[in-house]
Amino acid sequence: MLIRNRLTIIFTLLAMAIQITLSLLVWYFYSLYRQEEFYSRLEGKARVAGRVLISRRHLHDDFFKNMVRTDLLTIVEEQISIFDQRHNLVFTNRTLKESDYYKEKIPLLATNSLFEFEHGHLESIVIPYQDRGQTFYIFASGYDRIGFAKLGTLQEILLLANLLGFALIVLAGWYFSGRVLKPISRIVDEVEQITATHLHKRVNEGNQRDEIAQLAMTFNQMLFRLEDAFVSQRSFVSHASHELRTPLTNTLGTLETSLRYDQNPADWRESMEVAIEELKKVITLTNGLLGLAKVTDGPVALTTVQVDDCLLTAISQVQVRYPGRNIPLQFKASAEDGAFTVKGNTMLLTTVFLNVLDNACKYSSDAVAVELQAKESQISIKVTDQGRGISESDITHIFDPLYRGKNVEGVPGYGIGLAVTQKIIDLHQGSLQIHSVMTQGTSVTIRLPSPI
Repeated sequence: MLIRNRLTIIFTLLAMAIQITLSLLVWYFYSLYRQEEFYSRLEGKARVAGRVLISRRHLHDDFFKNMVRTDLLTIVEEQISIFDQRHNLVFTNRTLKESDYYKEKIPLLATNSLFEFEHGHLESIVIPYQDRGQTFYIFASGYDRIGFAKLGTLQEILLLANLLGFALIVLAGWYFSGRVLKPISRIVDEVEQITATHLHKRVNEGNQRDEIAQLAMTFNQMLFRLEDAFVSQRSFVSHASHELRTPLTNTLGTLETSLRYDQNPADWRESMEVAIEELKKVITLTNGLLGLAKVTDGPVALTTVQVDDCLLTAISQVQVRYPGRNIPLQFKASAEDGAFTVKGNTMLLTTVFLNVLDNACKYSSDAVAVELQAKESQISIKVTDQGRGISESDITHIFDPLYRGKNVEGVPGYGIGLAVTQKIIDLHQGSLQIHSVMTQGTSVTIRLPSPI
């Protein structure tokens, strides 16, 4: 079901429930008002009968009948009955067939100054009346034809009003839901125009204050991330295809040339050595791409890891690659800070330190300083070199896969190491910061949360 139809139905049901409730309350309170008003009229009739008939003792002549005929406010089916203190019927203007029924109501006056009750379609009231030391009980009954007629007219008015209100509420609900959903419909139309080739388009954010505007702003933020991801993906595919195509082409060309022109074993061996070096580049690049895909593929099981052990392992591997390179390690930790332990993965953390140290040694021929510090529930690793540095234009892209700076020509590499490093640090809920100055060196700081 469309949201507009659903909102219209919900709005109609709620409004009709409120309208019907109010109509029932109006009918109920008017019914009480009619009843109270009629009982007041009956009480007035009973007291008039007491003053006229009892006080003057005209209980057996035709005075009351004459009074009834001249009374312009006579009630329909009006009946006046008077009982003495012995509960004997002493007067009635109509033939009273159920005098015993009325007698049963007299004891109820023991604690009340009057008593109201219904008998069939008649409404009745009984009051005590004192005269010359005697107590009389006056019953007044009647049918409120005018009151019930007004109540019936009110019911018809309320019924017609509810039917008309239902039609108006449906129309208002349809119009209201259309107005409410209009910004969403506009967003839908704008989103349909956004494709892979038009990711630069954005959704109108409206007043930037209400919920619809917040939805549009959130969607635009998602579009920014998607556009960045698409640009990164295109750049990654372009660089990857170039990096793979070059060594493969060189390998194929070398082997074809050797097959056609080489005549002696020495030339064959030289060609095979060149082909092997090119294939090693392909293997290295492929392993890097697979490592990046593995890191971004899903969650990794984390255990308690000694950061210093991972760092020492990475330093030893780098020193094998760069023999004679001085890589001093400095520890900074107090007794209160505890050991260098984090929740992580030993192999991945070793890969992080290995990539950072390899870059430092690759782009600098001087000593590389390493500092390990435990402080304030976190562990920081700082690697500092005195190499060629990174330009400001390149430092914003160094975490993009297969991106390399403009000043690294002649240095082997594929620009995958820092991308993998960033992903691993994110998996460990840590942070990676790089500060670099051209020709003066680079400082890389890794911070990892320490378990409490």
